[in-house]
Amino acid sequence: MPRVGHVKDNPKRGEKESDKKMKTKKIMATFAILMIALGIAGYAYAHWNATITINGTIRTGTFHLTPSFSATTNDAKNYCTVTSSFDSQTNTLTVTIDKAYPCITVTGKFDLKNDGTVPAGLYKWVIDVPGAGVGGPWTIFDATNIDNSIIKPSMTEEQVEAALKTFVEQAAHGAVTITIDFNGSNFWQIDPGENPTVTFNMHFEEALLQGYTAQFTMTLEYWNWNEVGYL
Repeated sequence: MPRVGHVKDNPKRGEKESDKKMKTKKIMATFAILMIALGIAGYAYAHWNATITINGTIRTGTFHLTPSFSATTNDAKNYCTVTSSFDSQTNTLTVTIDKAYPCITVTGKFDLKNDGTVPAGLYKWVIDVPGAGVGGPWTIFDATNIDNSIIKPSMTEEQVEAALKTFVEQAAHGAVTITIDFNGSNFWQIDPGENPTVTFNMHFEEALLQGYTAQFTMTLEYWNWNEVGYL
């Protein structure tokens, strides 16, 4: 029998308090799991990164050769004259020897400047005297047929000079004699800024015909050096 003033313990009350504690723990556990899940999810989508940017520029070189010519004669009376002009649009040099006669000597200098940015290699050299009845055109040099060329890269400078001398004197049929000097210049390959020079002395002989006009065309063809095949 309970005592007066004593409150009997209520088992349901105790259960309710424990239930509350359990629910609180469950809520906290659920919150913790949720936070962990969110953290994992955030980690899965987060990453470190670095971006590399490369800017490039390609500029091609320029390929250009400019010839020039000057000459004098030993004609004391200045009847025989030598003039030249250059057309930059067609890259053509025109030389005229006027009123030539026997025993006159013309001294000339020809140079070829590489004013581009790429080395130039001699590919072909052809001389023609159209309508003169002396044959031709003559291939002085052809990179695709070196064995049959008049001059060859394997020749020394003296051999090249001698070969050209023989060619000119034979083509002129005794009307001129000539000496040629390359002055150590390299016309096979002309690097940017280089200006190789060749000088000559051409003497008109007694076999020179009167009132005769001979026109010749000399064509020098250069390619970028690495495509001519022999350099």
